[in-house]
Amino acid sequence: MGSDGLARALLDALPDSTAVLDHSGDILAVNRAWQMFAVDNGGRTGATGVGMNYLSLCERAAADGCADAADAAAGLRAVLYGAAVYRELEYACPSPAVDRWFLLRITPLAGEKTGAVASHVNITRRKLAERELACRAATDPLTGLANRGLLRIRLDSALARRPELVASPQVGVLYLAVDQLPVINDSYGHDVADEVLLTIGHRLRSEVRAQDTVARLGGGAFAVVAPRLGAATLDALRCRVAAALGQPHLIHGHLVPVPVRVGAHLAAQGDPADHVLRQAEIACGRALIAQSG
Repeated sequence: MGSDGLARALLDALPDSTAVLDHSGDILAVNRAWQMFAVDNGGRTGATGVGMNYLSLCERAAADGCADAADAAAGLRAVLYGAAVYRELEYACPSPAVDRWFLLRITPLAGEKTGAVASHVNITRRKLAERELACRAATDPLTGLANRGLLRIRLDSALARRPELVASPQVGVLYLAVDQLPVINDSYGHDVADEVLLTIGHRLRSEVRAQDTVARLGGGAFAVVAPRLGAATLDALRCRVAAALGQPHLIHGHLVPVPVRVGAHLAAQGDPADHVLRQAEIACGRALIAQSG
């Protein structure tokens, strides 16, 4: 096998979509993975293959509003013009069926010929693992609701001052307490208590808007952050939630009431999140038990 054949074999052996570019960004060679990616995504190998200018392709995509393409073009220019010896860019590349992510690596050619090698490494598995870890870190492991940390982030965001708004919208917060959870644990066991908490979470989600955040704070404590509403709307939400949670639970063939206290507090933008949540908790302490007759 000659040197050209060996170079071709080595290029095709690379698992990542790879192109070799000259000093102006013209594509000198691509590997099989590069060609197959174009075919598998409904494109033509000639449109992104040998003879095309990769820098121009990136710049056209950037002109169409793709921020990642603009970053890719800037990184490629930096390497081609000798301003950098290495550039990396992570970017999303979803298909109609799946979410995908890639890492673009740009390195300069070594030797007499100047240019660069551009490789697109599929990092979807890593990004999905990162997304899963982030989701776990932000949610309650039992109910799948937001945890205290995520609730605080959402509450801070809802309470942030927005000078551009003429009328600052208010933020409603519900605080809920299931006082009899230890009794359920002692009488029926932890599995039943978990089922009760899951049912409460489901009932809560069914009563709130898509933009509201439902969280389990731990034990039998829950909270809801409902941005951009007024006093009447918050009171209506509190009544709906109290009615839904007042329904008994089917436990071992019997309808068992599980009392839940529901407190509400209407906050203004700029209020401290800790103070707002504490006021909702105080209102919960004063609230009537929500239960069916």
